[in-house]
Amino acid sequence: MLIVKVSPRTNTAHWGTDWPGINTRLRSNESKGNQYPVLFGIPLIISDLTLTPVRNQGIMRTLLVWLLVTLAIALQAENGSSPNTIGKTRTYYIAAEDILWDFAPSGRDLMFNRPLPALYKNTKFRKTHYVEYTDATFKVRKPQPEWMGILGPVIRAEVGDAVVVHFVNHSTRPLSMHPHGLRYTKDNEGAPYIGPDGRSVPPVLPGDEFTYTWFADESSGPGPGQPSSILWPYHSHVEEPVEVNEGLIGPIIVTAKGKARPDGSPRDVDDEFIGLFMVFDHQQGKEAGMMHSINGYIFSNLPDLSMDSGKHVRWHLFAMGNERDVHTAHWHGKTVYTPQERMDVVRLAPATSTTVDMEADNPGNWMLQCHVADHMEGGMMAFFSIVPPHAACPVNLSDGEFWKDPLKVRFSAKNQSGKTIKSISYTANVFIKPQYLISTYALWRSEKKVPSGGVNAYEFSREMPAPTEPLGWVVYPIGIEYEDGTRWTPQINSECFHVFWRDGNTAQPKVLPPVQTTGIKEKEKD
Repeated sequence: MLIVKVSPRTNTAHWGTDWPGINTRLRSNESKGNQYPVLFGIPLIISDLTLTPVRNQGIMRTLLVWLLVTLAIALQAENGSSPNTIGKTRTYYIAAEDILWDFAPSGRDLMFNRPLPALYKNTKFRKTHYVEYTDATFKVRKPQPEWMGILGPVIRAEVGDAVVVHFVNHSTRPLSMHPHGLRYTKDNEGAPYIGPDGRSVPPVLPGDEFTYTWFADESSGPGPGQPSSILWPYHSHVEEPVEVNEGLIGPIIVTAKGKARPDGSPRDVDDEFIGLFMVFDHQQGKEAGMMHSINGYIFSNLPDLSMDSGKHVRWHLFAMGNERDVHTAHWHGKTVYTPQERMDVVRLAPATSTTVDMEADNPGNWMLQCHVADHMEGGMMAFFSIVPPHAACPVNLSDGEFWKDPLKVRFSAKNQSGKTIKSISYTANVFIKPQYLISTYALWRSEKKVPSGGVNAYEFSREMPAPTEPLGWVVYPIGIEYEDGTRWTPQINSECFHVFWRDGNTAQPKVLPPVQTTGIKEKEKD
């Protein structure tokens, strides 16, 4: 039975039900004071409804109930929903925040092992981007993969879900969040403009909060011939060209009904990657201010775009910007496909997106680029790595100290090989800037026996006149001799390494960037 409680004084309806398995409840837009019920996952929204008071309050209640239930049935029929297709409510806490962004933090063209072109003397600019937090306190940031770069957090939904975004504006200008592809009411559009009816939704002022409610209906999900999930962008839409150019853009991924994991990601995919191809303009059209970027990085400074060999990988690519943002994204070493076609180049235009799949079966470090000639010259490219199968590292490195003593390095290693180590050799590289990895030519050797499961603390000398304060040390075991006479050497450099970061917080990369040809030599025996 449907239960509707009507308040004649406030002209509001409060909903409930005693149907088994049906979860209906009142959703509230607290910032605007709007209240509307959701039935079968469909919002019942009555805008600007005024009830003329009548003497017989029973008639008023009857009319209101009849109107709401009629709307519910109509919307239910229109959307093809039924009580067993009610989705989840997925809640996000997102803030707009100012940041100093570096499009090339290494200061190098990493693809070709050389300095940046002279035109790009400045790659740091003030920007604003979306940041996700864990709860309504907006105190603890939710981590996201480094390769997402300037992008806002992924907003996920399965067809039938409601998406509630608690948005707070920590920036200095009025902003909003406007979704593509999802269903919403006028109050939740996030785009302040005046329509023929004279209505306009104001932006979110600096310091203010607003709660958006959007819905992933059938038309939001994949259509015929598309993969099981597709991408829609979201962005600020107060001064849209300015705000997107500042970095206020992110992805919405909608998965087909019945094909999602609990977190909303598609079940038929092992890994997902997202790429925004966009030329950010920071000098009013001058070439020196044109940052031809993928996710906000140029000249292959995009970090850790890696996957394991044998995985089924999905790529969501999109573009935004101006007439110059017509892109042809091209993968080296692999092709991609949809249920209808196969290709190695994807065409993109502003505000469009394409979703394709890849079988990651060709191990190596490959180029992802825009094939437009001017964009290639501007550094619109990145590495993606397919990591081959390899054995587990025989030692686990930890407890490193590389900064207190300018002449010594210290770290520990646990023997997890199952055999007694007779001797072990290490080498090391250093990060002098983000993604800027150079060789030290260090060679450290220890002949201390380490039993299986044992831990040994190492101390080696180093003589490095420069750099004196690297961001991180990468330590690699390069050879082990066991007591039984057998030996181990790594098949690839990503098989066994550990980065000791100076800040102690940076995540361990899955793969390392290419070593640049600058370094110094040192040798030491423990």
